Amino acid sequence: RYRAMICIRRGILDNAGQAVTYALQSLGWPDVEDVRIDKIIEFNLEENNWEKAEAIAKSQTNEVMEYYELEEIGE
Repeated sequence: RYRAMICIRRGILDNAGQAVTYALQSLGWPDVEDVRIDKIIEFNLEENNWEKAEAIAKSQTNEVMEYYELEEIGE
């Protein structure tokens, strides 16, 4: 089982995160300053194959704007 965390690179404007920041502030949490919205993808492979898992994570990443971190997780 693998987990890929796909994150927007720093310096790239996160429009959805900015909208959530404003929404949280308007709902009474004025201390919220910067929300970033990332993706977590968890998947199973029949065989333990790091290269294939990395290819899957990479296929879901826009490498111009995002980077990924891949980890093997337990059942």
